[in-house]
Amino acid sequence: MSKNKPVAMMVWLTLSCVVHIFLFKSKVNTDYQVWQRILLMMIALALVFPIHELLHFCFAKVFCKGKVKIAIVKSPIGLPTVGVIAQGSFQKWQLLIFRLAPFVMLTVVLDVIFVFCAKVELIFFIISVTNCVGSFYDVYETLSIKKKPDGSSFHCQTTAALFYQLLAGQ
Repeated sequence: MSKNKPVAMMVWLTLSCVVHIFLFKSKVNTDYQVWQRILLMMIALALVFPIHELLHFCFAKVFCKGKVKIAIVKSPIGLPTVGVIAQGSFQKWQLLIFRLAPFVMLTVVLDVIFVFCAKVELIFFIISVTNCVGSFYDVYETLSIKKKPDGSSFHCQTTAALFYQLLAGQ
């Protein structure tokens, strides 16, 4: 684990929130009572992570040459969470798409849609921001993978724990 990872994560978190607020604050429908905002936040948070992992699962099923399943796994901080477990190999381009798909589909696509909307419902804004913040590790891993030579093959023990090993020459 890199020494700069916590700093990079805090920068990503801050920029994610600031950029979303700056770009879309005037468009977000905030005509809700406090309890409704809290309820929408809880619903959005409950939806984002399983949908994010489901997108990883779908792309793993398409690209991974091996066994893929969704399971309850232990997070890096020891809490149970939903995760994709893939045991097999990916080509570099496949792994890049697999890592970035939830970020693109739940943040970038929503943000592009927001640009063309007069008003944005609060729940969709929360989903976009939450997924953007939560995609830190996907983007971080993508930058690490991008540095590997083109045509590289990656053996994956488990994507939930983000362990990858480069297979030389395969």
